[in-house]
Amino acid sequence: MKKRLFLFYVFFYTFFCFPTQAESATDCIQTSTRNGNIHIAKINLNCKTVRLVGTDPHDKGLTVSEFAAKYQTQVAVNANFFAKNLTPNGLVITDKKAWKGSRDNRSQTFFACDGKNNCLIETKNQVTKIDPKWQIAVSGWPYYEQQSGRFECGASNKTACTKDIFTGKHPRTMLGLDEKNKLLYLVVVEGRQLTFRGMDLYELAELATELGVTKAVNLDGGGSSTMVVNGERINSLPMLQSEERKVGNHLGVRITD
Repeated sequence: MKKRLFLFYVFFYTFFCFPTQAESATDCIQTSTRNGNIHIAKINLNCKTVRLVGTDPHDKGLTVSEFAAKYQTQVAVNANFFAKNLTPNGLVITDKKAWKGSRDNRSQTFFACDGKNNCLIETKNQVTKIDPKWQIAVSGWPYYEQQSGRFECGASNKTACTKDIFTGKHPRTMLGLDEKNKLLYLVVVEGRQLTFRGMDLYELAELATELGVTKAVNLDGGGSSTMVVNGERINSLPMLQSEERKVGNHLGVRITD
């Protein structure tokens, strides 16, 4: 009887009285660099302390470093392609509100998440109705097709796959999800340097396959491609670019208490 009471007290204190170990930033976010010019952040969306952060429309035009500092993110990257006036192309949602004039279209695909980090990447050649639960959304093109192992343009935008933005070697920003939509990969590839020109989208697709993502989207690249980790830009800029580019919008990851 005494032995049973002892075991009961051990069980009780272990599971109800002792504090559980808190999630650390390194449990939820892992960053790595390959060959000095490919920067990868892997985010565990199961972590309850992970919050995905988008850009307020009033902050359109910040650099990624400025966004990271203002929004206090652990990781931040550039997001949508954008017009000359810095207005992002495609769908953008921040804090459950779509930006004015923002909408989905068949040429682009979006990444969206609700407040519980249930995330998705839209497949190509779709126009999807906005879910009011979506906390955040950013867009890009083209879409990575797991079955073919390639980035593929939608039927309404096939000519884009023949242009230099697709076939040429450039700096790249990519976003991908694993099969269960619980691991988010943010990738920035450097380029336009003397020793490394960047990647074309065939090479970027090979990287997506190596990472094990089952769906991905190419975000704005070139001089826009930037990753900031813990307040510091970790990628080198193109050779002829002296400072970070102001971009239309951003995607950040923040660890909350």
